[in-house]
Amino acid sequence: MPETFILSVFFMKTASYNHILKYTGLLGGVQALYIVMAVLRNKLTALLVGAVGMGLADLYSRAVELLSNASNLGLYMSGARTLAGLCGEGRWRAVRHGVCLLRTWVAYAAALGALLTVAVSPLMSRFATGDYGATAAFALLAPAVALSVLTGGEMAVLKGCGRLRRLAQASAGGAVCTLLVAVPLYWWLGLRGVIPVITAVAAATFLIYLRAATRECPYRIAPLHRRFVSRGVPLLRLGLAYVVAGVMASGAEMAVRSGLMNSGGGLKTVGLYAAGLTLTVSYVRILFMSMDADYFPRLSGLVHERRRMNLTVNRQTDVLVAFAAPFLILFALALPLLVRLLYTAEFMAVVPMALCAVGFMFFKALYTPIAYLPLAAGHGTVFVVMELIYNVLFALSVIAGARWGGLAGAGAGLALSGAINLAMLWAVYARRYGFRLRVATLRRSAGLLLCLTAGLAAAAQTDLSVRLAGGIAACLPACLPAWHLLRRQTAAGNAWRNLLHRRKH
Repeated sequence: MPETFILSVFFMKTASYNHILKYTGLLGGVQALYIVMAVLRNKLTALLVGAVGMGLADLYSRAVELLSNASNLGLYMSGARTLAGLCGEGRWRAVRHGVCLLRTWVAYAAALGALLTVAVSPLMSRFATGDYGATAAFALLAPAVALSVLTGGEMAVLKGCGRLRRLAQASAGGAVCTLLVAVPLYWWLGLRGVIPVITAVAAATFLIYLRAATRECPYRIAPLHRRFVSRGVPLLRLGLAYVVAGVMASGAEMAVRSGLMNSGGGLKTVGLYAAGLTLTVSYVRILFMSMDADYFPRLSGLVHERRRMNLTVNRQTDVLVAFAAPFLILFALALPLLVRLLYTAEFMAVVPMALCAVGFMFFKALYTPIAYLPLAAGHGTVFVVMELIYNVLFALSVIAGARWGGLAGAGAGLALSGAINLAMLWAVYARRYGFRLRVATLRRSAGLLLCLTAGLAAAAQTDLSVRLAGGIAACLPACLPAWHLLRRQTAAGNAWRNLLHRRKH
């Protein structure tokens, strides 16, 4: 393996703004492409199968997510962390063995996922729809679950070996392939194409990531060598907390959808909620794509050095909130237009929900860098307990909000759960890990929150001129921190200043 892995992992441990912005831009750019592809796919899907079809697709997709999270044994996170450490030490033979060991355990996990899907399909049908009529449909998701687990293993290889550009290329290819696979099948099969689409997309995505990862590490597994397989037990210990958290998060999402179904909303309400959540959460994830691949490995090496840990967390927070606030304001102002472009007139009911839920993404930008601290420190129990509390609050807040105020109430409940989670994480981790937000970071975040609040108030106005004037007035000051970071704290900004300086002289 090339020695550039050492440099890759070394740079992952630095905490400069230039480094953070570089990988946020790289992986965020891929996410932007994914968003464009998802926009086209959702628009065409809405036209081909309507809100009911989108609700059905979302229900089955969440089931695949839940079951893959339950069966992946946390190998993605623990495997990437272990490989990153070996690469950083330059132990290439150990890296090759580690990759083989990870893939072997991932193959076991994929088989477990398929069997688990078939075994619990009656329970999934009963929980999601209230009867056992969809048992066969849930059982048919088994191949998609297995393929999703295998895909996660190849992503862990790319992340752990520091191949972030190759990871980005595979992600871009997967985004394009998803569109090319899904739309023809929906056009041909209509509502009957929901499960074939999910399975075909999972297969195509796995093949793309497999090709990217095997360029560095040929695919080898050793499932019949007991002594070799037994070396993977530490991977399971490291990943247990992550898998439990993933199951709880997916379970909370399923509980919300079940609550909406059982409260009389039906598949249409689930489809509208899914569209609103996709608008608010999924499309804004462009800013968070570098967290697992870049930020977590860096933080893992610094968590026992309090000063550097705090510097890393604060800088990551600075970048996230600086770009999240203006992005969210522009997003809120464009919501009615976005819904018409991305979906159909049937989905205009999600606009109030999305407006109410925008605050959640700002709070997420504040608490996500903090939330990685127990995982980086290897404190799985702390992570699981905090995730459990949050997911219970999330499900209760969204379901209660939906019953109180419909879809808009669900959006408000989502924002409330984010604010509570921020307060909990800050209080607990400040005491346990000595985490502190710098005064400058606090002031910047408070100012941006005020700008976002003003922008949301403007976006809620019905008069177009008032909405635009108020939105622009809120957005301009919100752009200043991001401009400052780009101009003052990055290599590109320094090069631009040096160029201007030379021209003056």
